[in-house]
Amino acid sequence: MKNCIELSILGILAFTLSMCIIPLMRTAAQKLKLVDVPNSRKVHQTAIPLIGGLVIGIVVILLMGVTVNNSLKEMLPIIITSYIMLLVGALDDKTDIKAIYKLGIQLCVSVIIATSGIRISSLYGLFGVYEINIYLQYILTVLVITTAVNSFNLIDGIDGLAGSVAGIGFGLFFIITLIEGNISLAKIGILFIGSILAFLKYNFSQKNKIFLGNSGALFLGYLLICLGIYITKFDHSTAHFPYGIFFILFVFTIPVIDSVRVYTDRILRGKSAFKADKTHIHHHLLQLGLSHKKITLIFLSINVIVLAIQIIFFKSYSIYTVLLSFLAFILIFKLIKTINLFVTWKKKIKQIEN
Repeated sequence: MKNCIELSILGILAFTLSMCIIPLMRTAAQKLKLVDVPNSRKVHQTAIPLIGGLVIGIVVILLMGVTVNNSLKEMLPIIITSYIMLLVGALDDKTDIKAIYKLGIQLCVSVIIATSGIRISSLYGLFGVYEINIYLQYILTVLVITTAVNSFNLIDGIDGLAGSVAGIGFGLFFIITLIEGNISLAKIGILFIGSILAFLKYNFSQKNKIFLGNSGALFLGYLLICLGIYITKFDHSTAHFPYGIFFILFVFTIPVIDSVRVYTDRILRGKSAFKADKTHIHHHLLQLGLSHKKITLIFLSINVIVLAIQIIFFKSYSIYTVLLSFLAFILIFKLIKTINLFVTWKKKIKQIEN
């Protein structure tokens, strides 16, 4: 009961402190020109402060410093490198760092995480593979982190989407840590949940809107994937359910599949895989005239469908679970694209008639 009260207070405190800091940060961002200026690819019409990630990072580190005990020393590599990613993202928001440099930094921090002992050491039956050798652990860990971070960054294209996915991710992390009885980690989870809820309130606002920014997308995406890898250590003592792998797949399956689809489509069209366009699933939903809130709900619903598939097939986990998740997403995407084409065709017919 004491822990429940303490965790509730922490969540409320994180939310309240974030709500107090955001107006101050909005003013500072406008003076420093740390804003997202609209262009042909943007869906907003005015310059929006890019402070969501900075607010979340500041609030969490302040409250973590006064509430979390020394039992999280092994978490220091994740905490330190995640704030490096926050800083890199903030510089990118301000000066537009070249993609190759950002990738290089991501690889460096991923190597730091792997060498600190936080690695994927087993696939728990995925593709029929269990324990893997040390060299493959390093390669797989670095590859998974960089892929997950970039895919998460790419879904930050409309109001609420990346923030909602991150909020649900930290909610799942919070539940897993409570199941495992790790209150220190649960405190970290609730701090992020509270601050993300405050961000979403402003992110969905029409008058005082703020964006997550590359700082927030890189920070939250990186932290989520590293925490997922970290809690795979619970899996060694949990024979019936691999929490860590499940957490990683739940949070990142849809962003990664959508990113792979977009990269493949660009290459097939003879364009650079890294040249930004409007072919992500949320862009197709925007073309249907749906609001950002509805698109976010649809995206999260797709996540739930994939989650259901993974739960059903997890006891006999194999490559078929991944294939079914991929197939479910592709079918849903094709349905959205077909509806989009039908609506576009209908509009053209009306224009011709007029």
